[in-house]
Amino acid sequence: MAHPIWLSVLLPVYNVEGYLAACLDSLLDQIGKDHGVQIVIVDDASTDASHAIAQSFCSQHPHIIKVLRHGVNQGVSAARNRLIDEAEGEHIWFVDPDDYILKGALGQLRTVLDTYNPDLILCDYRKSRFAITRSFFGPRKQLSLDTGHLVSGVFKSRKMYCWLKISRRSLWRDGPRFPEGKIFEDIATTPWLLLKARNHYHVPSPWIFYRQRAGSIMDSVKRKSGIFDARKHQDLAEALSGFKEAMHERLGGIPHSAAYYVSDFCAKEFVKTALRFVRYGHGTDGGRTVGLDHYLEQFEKCAPMHFDKLAVHYLKRLRFLRYLLLKYALYLANRSHTSDLGDTGLAP
Repeated sequence: MAHPIWLSVLLPVYNVEGYLAACLDSLLDQIGKDHGVQIVIVDDASTDASHAIAQSFCSQHPHIIKVLRHGVNQGVSAARNRLIDEAEGEHIWFVDPDDYILKGALGQLRTVLDTYNPDLILCDYRKSRFAITRSFFGPRKQLSLDTGHLVSGVFKSRKMYCWLKISRRSLWRDGPRFPEGKIFEDIATTPWLLLKARNHYHVPSPWIFYRQRAGSIMDSVKRKSGIFDARKHQDLAEALSGFKEAMHERLGGIPHSAAYYVSDFCAKEFVKTALRFVRYGHGTDGGRTVGLDHYLEQFEKCAPMHFDKLAVHYLKRLRFLRYLLLKYALYLANRSHTSDLGDTGLAP
């Protein structure tokens, strides 16, 4: 008799030969004889031994692991979208194969699902042996139906990672989907998933050990020196396009707390973009030079609050550094609208 699958763990794999075995071992050690868990792997045309490692594990655990492969590299979004289509479980959990699951995570997850049956479960994570990073600021260890608080709590934490959210698979029916050919795909997907969840439950325990590896997308954005990558920053600036409108429709308006934290998220990304822009010079977008005012327009269009209004709220909340950084970034954008930064002495 076939056992119903209550969880599909989804791994998008690309050139992670040094990490994949540890990730799979961390899962298999907890799955044991639970035939209700499946692991689905999509190898996105790896050029190292990742596919061979995945196949070796599959041959040892054919009732648990399914391995699929792309003929050509299509990017993590395409791999994740295929994983959604291949999943059979009632719930799905994206896990990056360079991370691993901490002990007890699957057992705690099963307990939450059996007790509360939420649409969305949020967990925390570790980046070191001692430090625990929160993924959500809001009610803990209780079922909540407040979507506004869910949006506020996730945006306040700034942790959009899909691997921190275990979701009912039906939420992905008819969207959202990860944007193929773009980066910052979690920012372009997770907020819409929040709106689709009828209820949620936050477990304030680390279930994932996060490892930042050389060559990852976030590593390339943070460490690529001397270059302003206009394409990546354009993807970031556009990632939340349409979200405030979707939030307004779903909630019948935008609660003040959600408006503040979504706008704060956009403003922080704009400030970081502005500082990189000034340091490394002009960006290009489709072959044409764009100024910092271009990115201001994109970020501000996604924010429920105008940035000048947000700056006033920073002062009211005694967020003086955020106020000063935002006002400085706005000043830079206004200057770039009328003159070249290289002629103002602002660019090196």
